[in-house]
Amino acid sequence: MELVVCEDAGELAAAAARLVIERLKAKPDLVMAVPAGRTPRRMYELLRKAGSSLDFSLMRVFSVDELCPPAPPDGYFWRQVRSEFLAWAGVPPERCHPFRVDVPDLEAMCGEYEATIARVGGLDLIMLGLGPNAHLASNEPGSPFASLTRSVRLLPETVRYILTDEVIQGPVSDRAVTLGMTTILGAREVVMLVSGVAKREPLEKLLADLGLADGIQLPQPDRAGGPLVPFALRRVLLEDLLHPLIVGEGDVIHLDRPLALVPEPEHQGAHAGEVQL
Repeated sequence: MELVVCEDAGELAAAAARLVIERLKAKPDLVMAVPAGRTPRRMYELLRKAGSSLDFSLMRVFSVDELCPPAPPDGYFWRQVRSEFLAWAGVPPERCHPFRVDVPDLEAMCGEYEATIARVGGLDLIMLGLGPNAHLASNEPGSPFASLTRSVRLLPETVRYILTDEVIQGPVSDRAVTLGMTTILGAREVVMLVSGVAKREPLEKLLADLGLADGIQLPQPDRAGGPLVPFALRRVLLEDLLHPLIVGEGDVIHLDRPLALVPEPEHQGAHAGEVQL
């Protein structure tokens, strides 16, 4: 497991974009569950700038979660993914898999969603953020790890947080559909992007829940009172590690035992705002 510290939000976005590009080049038919929200916006923009040299047409794109009505039938989160990524990426519609929140039977739809993921061979990569109360996708704190894709109730603080996002243009339900924890941890790679001072407490909670908090000192806000240095966490499936977690620049904290701090190889080329191809 690794906890890697990025220099700033721009470098986090560049690191995340580079990872997507690397995975796509290695596997053109990449099956990915893509995030919505604030943190991935800059990543999508960097992918768009690099897009002329990339072929997304064999990719399959799944949702991480989605709000239920009164959200629009195509979903608030999927609208963001479509406008910031799919509108220019050229992924064929038949290879795009949004949650259908307008159906009368959400549980049946969620079961079909799980079946579709299995039918295409499982998820190669999931990217998601960390909520301010430590929710993952729409799995609120206390959600069982033995959970599949399903409908859920959102906590009031989660609804309030969603309403502060500029992409939300109407009322928000306290009901959502989400990939379950079993579904998420069943992916071949899970990347969690964590950015902003508000995410410090939930990140500490996550590390504590994983039994990894002892001996880890998280960066503090800078002396000018700026935001917390962002994080990105990557889970890589290795049998001998506990849910190995992500990506970035700077020092790499290896969270396997024993705890060690090692420098990451010096990165050449790309800076925040550009992506090394």
